[in-house]
Amino acid sequence: MKRIKSLVAATGILVASASALAAQELTISAWGGFFEETLAAEIYPGFTAETGIEVRSIAQPEDSTWMTQLMAANRAGQAPADLSLVVDEVLFRGNSVGLWAELDPGNMTGTQALKDGYVKLNDSGLAYGVGALAFYTTFVTNTDYAATAPASWADLWEPKWDGKLGIVTTPNSGLLEVTAKTFFGGYDIMQTREGLEQVIAKIAELKPQVSLWYRDEGQFQQSLESGELNAGLYYHDVTMLSIWDGLPVASTFPAEGGIVSDAYWVVPAASKNVAAAEQFLDYMSRPAVQAQMALKMGVAPIVPRDALDLSDEDFAAVSSDIEPIRVQTEIHLREGDWLETKYQEMIAQ
Repeated sequence: MKRIKSLVAATGILVASASALAAQELTISAWGGFFEETLAAEIYPGFTAETGIEVRSIAQPEDSTWMTQLMAANRAGQAPADLSLVVDEVLFRGNSVGLWAELDPGNMTGTQALKDGYVKLNDSGLAYGVGALAFYTTFVTNTDYAATAPASWADLWEPKWDGKLGIVTTPNSGLLEVTAKTFFGGYDIMQTREGLEQVIAKIAELKPQVSLWYRDEGQFQQSLESGELNAGLYYHDVTMLSIWDGLPVASTFPAEGGIVSDAYWVVPAASKNVAAAEQFLDYMSRPAVQAQMALKMGVAPIVPRDALDLSDEDFAAVSSDIEPIRVQTEIHLREGDWLETKYQEMIAQ
């Protein structure tokens, strides 16, 4: 018995040592380009300096392609990344098929600093996703055409934009939610297909004013900056970069709020580095790191305003105190193909 206990103890030491070695590097993926490059250069080194865990940063493709790759790798018992940055739609879809590892909130006490709802728990009280950041879509205008900022999303329906609006061509852009909140008292009307049809019919009233239904974000940005478009829906952070470059554009949070989109960190179920991933999520949830991301990346922090050491100017550059409009992701997932068909029919008619 004594020999067995010694063997068990020795085995435990070996396992712990192996785990420690495995945790010396984390592979973390994020959207390619500016996001991945800035995280690697500005954010990850602080985590490595504190923990000794190196980060190998890789770029991931667009969301649906990356999820397909993760599912295929998971079936083979492999994880191309130990952590990935995903939008909430991918978060929910992956959770529904068991794609994400279960994380212990007790090992990530730093996540208690996040606003309510940013630690996604399953029925067992374990986390399958932890909030990373937020970003806004706002009412953007060309200031050479409109010197006065719009007060409400309802202004989008005014004929004053001279038929030069730019609107995203997909139903999950947030325009459905904007319309529901502005004209129908909230999101309840979106719970039924009949209600969604009413909202889509209201959006159809914009069509005489829309000269560009866009998927290519760069096309919209260039057209707004050049004056080919007078206004539309676009990313607040990107618009702020244009403002700082001296271009004639403005980004406004209307009275009903900007459209907020959330991104989450997830750990693929096949990852062998769950414990180190939990350390990373604990670190990334700190108010100081959230503030650093806001300053370096232009993204909205997801901790309360009073926990941040940001000036009013810096905070306004990335976020707003106005209660945001939230894309109703569960409705979009549930109605999926039907909603896409109805929305594209409205655009085409």
